[in-house]
Amino acid sequence: MKSKYLSAAAALLCVAGLAACGGKGNGSLNLGVQVFGIDREGLVLQNNGGDDLVITGTGSALYYFKTLMAPDAQFNVTIKSAPANVTCKLANNTGKINYYTYQQASVTCTPDAFTLGGTVSGLQGTGLVLANGAQTLGVTADGAWQFTTPIGNRSVYGVTVLTQPSNQTCSVSGGGNNLGAGTMPAEAVTSVRVTCVNKVS
Repeated sequence: MKSKYLSAAAALLCVAGLAACGGKGNGSLNLGVQVFGIDREGLVLQNNGGDDLVITGTGSALYYFKTLMAPDAQFNVTIKSAPANVTCKLANNTGKINYYTYQQASVTCTPDAFTLGGTVSGLQGTGLVLANGAQTLGVTADGAWQFTTPIGNRSVYGVTVLTQPSNQTCSVSGGGNNLGAGTMPAEAVTSVRVTCVNKVS
């Protein structure tokens, strides 16, 4: 309830002091947009086909269009451009602006995700389990392997051996840093190599 009163108070301040809201125009309301999940530059929004709003920050934040709007004027927030390898979706982006709707529009951005995998060689024992963070994968034979859940572009990955197979020791190489780790590119990673050798008695 308190936050509702604060939002209403902020709207009234926009009416009383236009300069404080950072806008110019003949109206009295700044149209705000909640942006969620952005992790890079390149997102540009528009209202009614103009008034470009360049999103320069990362994470989640509230942004305002510069042009002030008259109460009950129609708004239509669209995406003019989005960052490469990111999918952005709008919600509550059309309507008539008033003290209840001036902050209702939102855009949620998610990096495109790609698969992480590689190959296993020399495996003879049983029980090999690979891990990437919380993801785990049991491998039973030589050949190609792949984690089930794709990983977002620019996210960090690091493949490790969680459980060694019986009577063998496996090591990880390849990937972005040749140690099974790296930053996810805008394509599938298939270069992580797991090599297993027999334990010396």
